Amino acid sequence: MLPKCFKPTGTFDLIRIGSDNDGGYLVDPNSIEESSALLALGIGRNWSFEMDFIGKKRVKIHAYDYSIGIGFWIKHFIKRLFSILIGKLFAPYRAIKLYLEFRAFFNEHAVLFMEKIGTSKGCETNLNEALERLADRPIFLKVDIEGYEYQILDEIIACNDHLSGLVIEFHAVSENKEKIEKFLSELELELIHIHPNNNRLDEEGDPKAIELTFSSNPKRINDRFIHPHELDQDNVPRKEAVDLRFSKI
Repeated sequence: MLPKCFKPTGTFDLIRIGSDNDGGYLVDPNSIEESSALLALGIGRNWSFEMDFIGKKRVKIHAYDYSIGIGFWIKHFIKRLFSILIGKLFAPYRAIKLYLEFRAFFNEHAVLFMEKIGTSKGCETNLNEALERLADRPIFLKVDIEGYEYQILDEIIACNDHLSGLVIEFHAVSENKEKIEKFLSELELELIHIHPNNNRLDEEGDPKAIELTFSSNPKRINDRFIHPHELDQDNVPRKEAVDLRFSKI
């Protein structure tokens, strides 16, 4: 079971931003409207969240992902090239098209920093340095950095007053429950949604990764948390949906 504090205190006004399934998040529309910039930590092959965000409001975007240099795209193309052998004839074409779309988006609409975010050895940038590069306030912060989120939680708390909203994916949840609980107790933003990533479950049947959404000024619909939300989608459609379970204390 997940700790009780992981459960939002009610149902809030939410919209879906980003792609279907993995890559999309439920957020407070007010937190988008009130933002002056988007700081996106973690991109990979999916920047649909960033695209949808500026479709709602034109803001400056700074994105960080050290893993998506030219080598990443060459490997992606080679894998798709071999897909021809199993009948996926158009896979290489789609890989080239995706790369061109990537180049176009980050040339025209966002600034991409190929730097690793964190505080451990090998990390080139921390959150404070990323914030200094982005003078606009308030900021909407998106965090999906595959476990490195735990290194920047204190920095997120410290910049709480500069945030209009936050979506963050926590990985290895069962091993880090105390860290997440501490973060929730110290962050002043309102927890407005939780979504389980159904890709992998732990031994107790709880999700190994969860997506949490926060807002500085949410609109409460009622005092009862309803899950799944009508806009929720499984990260991996071919796998069984996850039923969230919370402890009573």
